[in-house]
Amino acid sequence: MKKFKLECSWTEYHTGELVLEVENLNDALELLRMEQNRLLEILIEKYANETFSSLSDISVLNREEESTAEKDVMVKDSEIIFDGKSI
Repeated sequence: MKKFKLECSWTEYHTGELVLEVENLNDALELLRMEQNRLLEILIEKYANETFSSLSDISVLNREEESTAEKDVMVKDSEIIFDGKSI
């Protein structure tokens, strides 16, 4: 599967990055936008800040991540997988 990097913004106007491994970028983005509460849970766990209240934007930083960076999230068969668990 291919890796893509997303930039996520939340209401406190912090930003962070998640490296995604996905089968289909458009399907994954649609799923993440529809399931923002689950994505918010991932960001809270990753950045250890429980004061987030909602996401305001999700955008793709690059079309395909060429780095060897470890993925943060995998989207496969309409499942969001974080830390080895389906969220």
